[in-house]
Amino acid sequence: MTANDPRKDIDRIDIKILALLHRQGRVTKAAMGEAVGLSASRCWERMKKLEKAKIIRGYHAEVDLGRLAKLSTFVVQIKLTDFSYAKAKTFETGIAAHPNIVSCQAVLGDVDYLITVAAFGIEHYQTIMEGLLDTLAVPFDYVTFPVTKKLKGEAGLDLAKLLATVEDLDD
Repeated sequence: MTANDPRKDIDRIDIKILALLHRQGRVTKAAMGEAVGLSASRCWERMKKLEKAKIIRGYHAEVDLGRLAKLSTFVVQIKLTDFSYAKAKTFETGIAAHPNIVSCQAVLGDVDYLITVAAFGIEHYQTIMEGLLDTLAVPFDYVTFPVTKKLKGEAGLDLAKLLATVEDLDD
């Protein structure tokens, strides 16, 4: 960690606050204070500090797209065919602006990106991918994996247990 690293100021109370918010984003400050052993105003101050450090990026509802609108999801591996920094930035800008791309991660290895596409079926998905190839002006190859069932996501993780696994590194 560097001197400007906001993680150096995180303590066990902050982790309790983060874990509670991650599990239950609509918790009241009073209930949070009771759960972590602080007053509501101290919890609010700590939350503001965590927001300012960009450790808390927002508060969200997890929406089931399949139940809401019968949307299917597709995980897609993307490999830019002629990689350059400028082409990667163009690709990332185009992906970020597309409403059907619900997530995108730049990755290391044989592919450059993993994206998740939400579509109203296979034909709609193909239309989206063909549109990306036509409009982004960045040639890429892709491999598609239709999602049949979501087993686990970030919303379901136990933040306190995840952070405790750092102790495994000491062994």
